[in-house]
Amino acid sequence: MTQKDTTTPDETLDLEAELQQEIDDATEAEAELESDIESGQIYQAEEELEKLRGSLSRAQADYINLLKRVERDKADMTSFMTANIIKKILPTVDNLERALASVPSDIAEQKWTDGIRATLQGLVKQLESMGVLSFESIGQEVDHERHEVMSQTSGKEGIILTEFEKGYMLHDRVIRHAKVIVGNGE
Repeated sequence: MTQKDTTTPDETLDLEAELQQEIDDATEAEAELESDIESGQIYQAEEELEKLRGSLSRAQADYINLLKRVERDKADMTSFMTANIIKKILPTVDNLERALASVPSDIAEQKWTDGIRATLQGLVKQLESMGVLSFESIGQEVDHERHEVMSQTSGKEGIILTEFEKGYMLHDRVIRHAKVIVGNGE
């Protein structure tokens, strides 16, 4: 015995419509789910991209700061080395000046003294071309940034009376303090 289908054509159409609606709902839910998954991944990728951009910006800023620091250190090292070399040359300038100052007047006009003067002038000119200049001290007030007081004697207090050794600057920095005698106010 076979069982007969008892559903009517209208019921079949309603059942098909319900099934189609469930299929459509499932397809729509699946699309929304896929969209949520994709947008979540995109959101995570965007977050990661922003983190990477931030890291890159910091790395670029660090690199620029490093370049600036290296340039500044290089300039400081060059200045330091130049100052050290010049400090070794300054005693020669002092010796030539002392030699010329102690030449007796009866031989001061001989050719060899002219040679010493020319050597001293050439050396001073070379130092000036590198930014090295002596500074005046006699008659000035003592400036402990520029002067080293060796002793005191009678004279106006705090005023430099005599200079043992000239002071020199390299651009705006003292590379050798002037050694001076200062008045004590007596």
